[in-house]
Amino acid sequence: MRLRSLLYLFIFPAWEFLLMVSLPSRYYVKAFCLQIHPYPICDFHFGPSATFVLFATAPFLIAIILGLWKKWGKLVAFGVPSLAVVLITILLLDIFERSWISFFVPAAVSVVLYSLPGIRLDGQIRRVERLIWIATSLIVSFILCLMVWGGTSVSV
Repeated sequence: MRLRSLLYLFIFPAWEFLLMVSLPSRYYVKAFCLQIHPYPICDFHFGPSATFVLFATAPFLIAIILGLWKKWGKLVAFGVPSLAVVLITILLLDIFERSWISFFVPAAVSVVLYSLPGIRLDGQIRRVERLIWIATSLIVSFILCLMVWGGTSVSV
């Protein structure tokens, strides 16, 4: 197993964690108010801005572009399914905001995408790398879910 494969397990979730800590909730939490005066009656929902989507997908876009530029096929094979999982997570969080569907469906999609014949890598080391990539996608998806669930809860 290459050291670079283990770096994926730490770099991408670390980026999403920094995003969770540093990005203000106004980029992904929207308020719908029935009235403002005399007392506000508001409901808070996940409403991702373009900035949020760009920041959430940035490491995967960079990995894909770097992989295409340097002709590293493994990096592209990792980046495309992971980008798809992150985009599916954001879409499902927008539809099913406070549901575990937002995590479990991307988890299933991640396993399916990394099992496709075009991405299948042979050998014992290759299987371990594929498991690391699946784990990285799942961790990133879970961090995004925690970020949204926590952001809408704190806004209340």
